[in-house]
Amino acid sequence: MNRKSVIAIGTFDGVHEGHRFIINKTLSVAKNNNLKSVIVTIERPVKKVIGLLTTCEEKVEEIKFFGVDEIFIVRVTSEILSYGPDKFFDDFLVKTLKISEIVCGSDFAFGENRKGDIEWLKKKTEENNVRINILESLKYNSRPISSSYIRLLVEKGDIKNMKKLLGRNYSFNGIPFRDKGIGKKLGFPTVNLCVNNDKLLPKGVYISLISQDKVQYRAITNIGMRPTFNLEGEIIPEAHIFCFKGTWKKLKTKITLLEKIRCEKKFLSVEALKTQISKDVSVALQFFKNKVEQGY
Repeated sequence: MNRKSVIAIGTFDGVHEGHRFIINKTLSVAKNNNLKSVIVTIERPVKKVIGLLTTCEEKVEEIKFFGVDEIFIVRVTSEILSYGPDKFFDDFLVKTLKISEIVCGSDFAFGENRKGDIEWLKKKTEENNVRINILESLKYNSRPISSSYIRLLVEKGDIKNMKKLLGRNYSFNGIPFRDKGIGKKLGFPTVNLCVNNDKLLPKGVYISLISQDKVQYRAITNIGMRPTFNLEGEIIPEAHIFCFKGTWKKLKTKITLLEKIRCEKKFLSVEALKTQISKDVSVALQFFKNKVEQGY
């Protein structure tokens, strides 16, 4: 990397509106100063969290949409994460990435035990003739937009507010697998997905979109442990696809959640469950009909 660069560093879990603000600023600085735009992202949060909003693969896919020149992934096993702030700045940012400018949030910190806070960074950048762009955190309902806040919304299945903070609908990828065929026996065949164990999934029944090979269908998706059949344990997403005939390929599949219908519950009988699924399907079909009528 010979060209001087402008850099933004972070975990970027979820690539939410706050992250987008930082990335767009990085691109703007790069364009205005003929610099290379570089996003340095840590593979996953260093501290333990309840789940990931985006897997590393999903995160990189989202960041690529912005058109940055380079994405540098720091694996959790990398010795870079054990660097003290001086070594991190001198060896990694200056020598490896040839930093000329840095874009960061006001709460930014890096290096071992986050010793390289904003005040330290201001002094260090000045000493090395590196320009620093400090951005104030974006807020939603007077609360800073953060990955930890969005994780709480995901756990609640708060689709509306998740979308506002992420800037898009919540989604996840998975690989189809053959299960017990319960949905088919009920008259509502489903595609069951095996999803990365680290991915945070909101339990419940959702109006959704399912896509594969750039082909998209409308669907209804249940995310849960199927308590009516006493199969509680692993959380499994299963989607009933509308207007689809044939066999769903065992390839990477994406589900995008549009609206929550209800929470998962245990029914007293299979018939009661079938009745509820019929109602859920009707709600979903009406939702899509309304969208068509509204011109979406």
